[in-house]
Amino acid sequence: MDISILLVYGEGGHHDQAMRLMKQMQSLDPKLDFIHITDTETMKSDSIKNIYTVMPIRHKNESFNPLAFVNAYLKAVSLTIKLVRQYKPRAVIGFGPGICIPVFMVCKVLGVKKRIFFEDWCRFTSKSLSGKACSPFSTKFFVQNESLKELYRDAEFAGRL
Repeated sequence: MDISILLVYGEGGHHDQAMRLMKQMQSLDPKLDFIHITDTETMKSDSIKNIYTVMPIRHKNESFNPLAFVNAYLKAVSLTIKLVRQYKPRAVIGFGPGICIPVFMVCKVLGVKKRIFFEDWCRFTSKSLSGKACSPFSTKFFVQNESLKELYRDAEFAGRL
């Protein structure tokens, strides 16, 4: 029986980190089955069989739109409930973007035992919005720059992915 893991990421560096970690984990255990949740259409790939796309929770370069935020958030919650019930994941691993927030909250409520968050590797002196929000819902919280260990009390240094 395969072990399901939810992998949550956005575009760019978040995607690259997620793919590197996934390949490392699959080389150790080929029975791992990754279910991908991403907030960008460009991540569709023939090599990834279980990929689900949701609307971005917020757009960095646009002004805040409360209606769009609530709509995206509720759709992410609904999708996460469906995926947790369908795949019964043993863990959720998140990489930075706002989409991690509703996914981590739902996974905690629905009893996903391991909730692992990686703070963005470009952070050195400040917390990200996603890091602040996901920290209370995480069972493991990793930083990729040692300077962030001072900001997150329970964080572990993972090095760069």
